Amino acid sequence: MNPMFKSLDTETQLLVSVGAAVAAGCIPCLENIVTMAQAESVDPKKLKAAAIIGQFIKDQPASHMKTAADRLLGTHLQARAVAISCPAETGEEPLNVSSKSQAGCGCR
Repeated sequence: MNPMFKSLDTETQLLVSVGAAVAAGCIPCLENIVTMAQAESVDPKKLKAAAIIGQFIKDQPASHMKTAADRLLGTHLQARAVAISCPAETGEEPLNVSSKSQAGCGCR
């Protein structure tokens, strides 16, 4: 890999890129960056740590929104279990969708 910035070494740029790809939710980006990182022999433990940090950063705005909604609306979103699947598949009604709609949240 040709480093984009001379002030950061290649490994650091790849680790930052892994975290950014995870935070952005870009699977093709992550696949390409991991391939490049493996070609550069970046330590797999460092790659995992970068991914965990990226996911933490991605989750923070959602967590803060749940807290705000709970405070303002009394929704108890923070207390709900983490959803594993689409609300339409679990029998829960997605927001802004009538019970007559089969479209669900659009993730089917």
